[in-house]
Parts: sequence; structure tokens; C-alpha cells
Amino acid sequence: MSQKRPTLRDLIRAFRGALYLVKGRYDQVKGRYNQALAASNRAIELNPEDASALASRGRTYWAMERYDEALADLNRAIELNPGDASALACRGYTYWDMKRYDEALADFNRAIELNPGDVWALAGRGETYRLMERYDEALADFNRAIELNPGDPWVLGYRRETYRAMERYDEALADHTRAIQLEPEKAWYAASRGETCRLMERYDDALADFSRAIELDPDQDWAVASRGGTYQAMERYDEALADHTRAIQLDPEDAWYVTSRGETYRLMERYDDALADFTRAIELDPEDAWTIAGRGETYRAMGRYDLALADFDRAIELDPTEDEFSAARTEICQLTGRSDADDALPSNRGTKTT
Repeated sequence: MSQKRPTLRDLIRAFRGALYLVKGRYDQVKGRYNQALAASNRAIELNPEDASALASRGRTYWAMERYDEALADLNRAIELNPGDASALACRGYTYWDMKRYDEALADFNRAIELNPGDVWALAGRGETYRLMERYDEALADFNRAIELNPGDPWVLGYRRETYRAMERYDEALADHTRAIQLEPEKAWYAASRGETCRLMERYDDALADFSRAIELDPDQDWAVASRGGTYQAMERYDEALADHTRAIQLDPEDAWYVTSRGETYRLMERYDDALADFTRAIELDPEDAWTIAGRGETYRAMGRYDLALADFDRAIELDPTEDEFSAARTEICQLTGRSDADDALPSNRGTKTT
């Protein structure tokens, strides 16, 4: 049976659909996502089975963080065209953003199999490996991506995060510096190098980088908070307090910022203020063992030992591997004359024999 020849109307519809697809991709690149979505919608109305248009709209949904809609479009696009490496990579990033790392890995693997030189897919797989703490595999992908495109600061950023997680700070610094040379006006690059310097206890260098990041973007809350942490490590508490307060003003719902200010207050022996911050941070993130332990330390400094023990018990329950929590609880038990320190542990309650 011969295949039906397209009519002039079919050809015109296909041509108009292609024009809308081009417009949608252009708007997408420019960050005009609503316009991109409208153009993609029109292209799909004209050609509902156009895999490229579905993939393009899926990518726009992904950029808009509308992940379920992105998956629906990308699934259909890949069903229509299983060999579309770009659609597979985009679905990999969608899974990655949804923290569905095994599925992300499968899509990145397939995309790279189809197009071994796809820097975007290699970087995505590398970052997935990094988040899965498979650092050697992450480095292999980042190294390959940088070999293919040495001037990509985005991939350098991923690799430096991997080096930092591996505590290979000198290599991380080299990548930070290269990224800053490529894009000196990016606040995030300066802030990230500052964090590596802070971890290396190169506090003056860290301050310089954080201050540069804040100069480039005064509302960069993470840089402000990290500079506050650096001031705290240098025992410059008033400056730390100012930065922590500013970071909280920029993002009042970030538990880490509130905890950081609470710790500064504790070190300044402003215990009531510290308690208020720790308690607020625990409301924001009830599962953060370090914040709960910080409040426990504050209660201990105030001589409120029962409350301190309750907090350390909870911290140990959340993170039984952290020796500092157990040591602090034992010290309080000894200080208060409790003969059986282990009896305070939640895991031991109800198991003591008489």
C-alpha cells in the first residue's frame, strides 16, 4: 500500500510548525520562558507528533522547574524518537533536579552512548555521580567534558565542587581561579573560591573573595552568610553577627543562616539570643542534629542541664555516629553526678534491668 502524499495544506502546517519551533528555541535561550512555551504550544497544535517540538517544550518546562510537565513531554518525545540524545540528557537533568539519581544516570548513560562528545550530558552525569558520592567517576566525566570544551566555566564549577568534596583543595582552587578568569563578573565563582579558602583556613583570602562576590551581587545571601562564618572563625563576632543578620533578612527561611547566627551569639555568651535562633532554626529544620546540639550546648552553658541532655539525646538519635554529641552528653551526666551516663540515651531507655 502506497504512503499518502502530503497535501499542500500539510506542508504549510509543517512549515509553520517549524517556524514556531525555531521561535520557541530562541525565546528559551534568551530566558523568555513564557514566550517559548507559547511558541512550543503552537508548534505542537500544528504537529502533535513532532518529537522536536515536544522535546523543546519539555526543556522549557524543565527550565521553569515544572518537572512533572517536563517529564510528560520528554517521555513522549523520546517515545517518538528514541535516538534523541539531547532529549535524553534533558530528561536526565529533570530526574536529577527531582533527586531521582538512578533514573538520571540511566538517561545520561544512553545520551552519551548516542553522542560521546556531548559535554552537557557528560557534565550532567558527572554531577549525578558527585551527588551520589562516586567522586572518581564524577572526575572522569568532568575531565572528559573539559577536554572537549576547555573554556566552559560551568563544568569547571562542577569539577571544583568534586575536588572540594574530596578535600583536594589545591586542585579545587585552580579550577576556581580558571573559572573566575573566564567570567570575572560572576559573583558565584568568587563566593565558591572563598568557601574553599575558608576550608583551607586561609581566612584573609576567603574574606577577599566573599567581599568581591557581595560587591558583584549585594543580595547573594550565601556569600554574605559564608563571610559571616569566616568572621566567626576569626573571632570577629560583631562583623559575623552583621553578616548573619543580613543573610537572614535576604532569606528568613534558611535554617542554616539562623543556626549560624545562633552559634555566633553562643560564642559571644548572649545565650538568650542564641536560644531564640537555635529554636527558630529547629522549627525550620527539625532534623538538623548540629542545630539541636548547638542549642544543647547553649543550655549547658546556662546550667539548664536537663534541657541540654534532652537536646543531645535527640541529636544522637538523629546522628548516632557523631562522637561529639555522645561526649557532650557524658560530660553533662558526670557534671550532674549521674552515675549511669548511658541511661540517658534514647536507645537504652526501657532496657535497663533491675
